[in-house]
Amino acid sequence: MGNLLYCVLKKRRRIALENLNIAFGGEISADECAQICRSSFRQIGKTAIEFFRFPQLTFDNIWEEVTVEGKEHLIGALDQGKGDIVFLPHSWNWELLSLVYGALIPDRAKAIAFPLKNRYLDTLVSQYRERLSLKLITRRRAVRETLRALKENYAVGFFADQNAGREGVFVDFFGKPASAVRGPATLALKTGAPLLFSMDIRQPDDRHHVLITPAIDLERSGDLERDVQTNTAHLLEILEKYIRQYPDQWLWTHNRWKTQPDPKWQMRREVRTSHTKPSI
Repeated sequence: MGNLLYCVLKKRRRIALENLNIAFGGEISADECAQICRSSFRQIGKTAIEFFRFPQLTFDNIWEEVTVEGKEHLIGALDQGKGDIVFLPHSWNWELLSLVYGALIPDRAKAIAFPLKNRYLDTLVSQYRERLSLKLITRRRAVRETLRALKENYAVGFFADQNAGREGVFVDFFGKPASAVRGPATLALKTGAPLLFSMDIRQPDDRHHVLITPAIDLERSGDLERDVQTNTAHLLEILEKYIRQYPDQWLWTHNRWKTQPDPKWQMRREVRTSHTKPSI
């Protein structure tokens, strides 16, 4: 299926190759970029097949396919009583995380979901995601419901690694400005809820290893906008580290660098960069 998608989805293949060139241009060859691209499409195919097998997974047998590293970080953060904010990237199989968290902390996990354009497909996907106790928060009610969930000591997942448009905050990602979602860092700074990073890593035998990091030590200068940018940049630095380690396990088909900052932002960035360079 992945090989078929690679051949048929020409636009997405082009976007993936452009993204890979932005991220790794000059570091690896064009042939290596193409190999990563094709492998990432195979990962999409595997993820699709696994998704339609979700009804076979239960609270008990899911652990035959999934191992978790860092559950103690999640539980320890929840023990503070302020809820958890979990930054989730689109790494393979990201859809599986809804079942993993639902089984890991029953009735204490929620995630923000963006509706799909096809109403019937959206209903089906939502039902699959909510099979093991996790509940979805719709985009329309995201702020109010997320604040309520944190107050009630839920862990709330944000898939926040994609382009955020003009509403996002610009940070460097693989050395190029990228618009990033403000939500996780903003809510963590305003509510005091611990902010964690978590992702799924597919293993060579196609089992899954879910990583949960310790709560991130947030920088607080008193300037909210600056702090949101600083801590969001840190999240993307963590993500970049894992993408470099597992380059075919991220969703390259999304136009990640589509939104670029205005020239004034770029000038300020260059000034900051020049001030941090050591003198000769």
